[in-house]
Amino acid sequence: TKGKAYYGIQMQSSIIDWWHDPIDSNEPYKHSGKLNTLLFKPSIIYGINDKFNIMISTQVGFRSMIWDQKGSSIHHRSESTFEDFSNANPSWIGDSKIIVRYLFKNDGMGEGLRLIYGGGINIPSNSVLTSDPFFLQGKEKSEHRHFSLSSGNYKYIIETQVFLKQEINPVFYGGFLTYEYPIAENEYNYLAPPLLSASFSATFKRFDERDSSIGYGLGLLQSGHGYWNGIKEPNSKSLSISPTLSYLVNSRFGALSFNLSKPYFLKGAFNSNEGDTAQGSNIWQFTVSLRKV
Repeated sequence: TKGKAYYGIQMQSSIIDWWHDPIDSNEPYKHSGKLNTLLFKPSIIYGINDKFNIMISTQVGFRSMIWDQKGSSIHHRSESTFEDFSNANPSWIGDSKIIVRYLFKNDGMGEGLRLIYGGGINIPSNSVLTSDPFFLQGKEKSEHRHFSLSSGNYKYIIETQVFLKQEINPVFYGGFLTYEYPIAENEYNYLAPPLLSASFSATFKRFDERDSSIGYGLGLLQSGHGYWNGIKEPNSKSLSISPTLSYLVNSRFGALSFNLSKPYFLKGAFNSNEGDTAQGSNIWQFTVSLRKV
């Protein structure tokens, strides 16, 4: 709606319990630990007119590694993105996004179709890796970090949203498709992988006093190859699915939703180790979102 602003904030938490086989003779033991992430994502959507709106969002938080092995390692240790390191800049600010959306089809407040097209840009933060953690150019390996809040790449974003509303359950169902592609290498010669994500969901109203509903969904994420100095990054190409369960309720603060998802890798693996060694991970994600006009 023209002139209206929708304010939102999302808290996203993820726990990744990972392991991989020994890398070399200098560290002849299995590597394992937990990579935890806590992000707050404030956003605003402003109605330019009845057909166009603009969304601006950013990320604030941290990512931390808990190293649960007794032996020391040049590859992993207990640390966080608050801390500086030899190949990583510290920061508590992640990427920001600016997206313009066009309401192509809207059947109003009643039953019918909602079709939205959008496009925009991802703006990186300074929380980046400053050198190749895989040493792909053959340099002698030294202490390094594998994670950050940002890839350091500007990316263009293309998205489509399609949803249907009806009077009976599921009252709302549909999905969205989003494609992110890096525009160029960052200043440290890293090119992030392109990302294609799709999400399908169905919302079932409970018809109670709190106007609550339960949602079931399935997300898919396809990642292409990333590159350091033009050399293909190990483990960057993957395909994962994420079954999702959500609970939505109207509160005095606004529309409140709780979301629990469990990603599984169908191809590739969690991008955490030094190369193509045997590895595994157990991942849980929890999200709380609040949105208010």
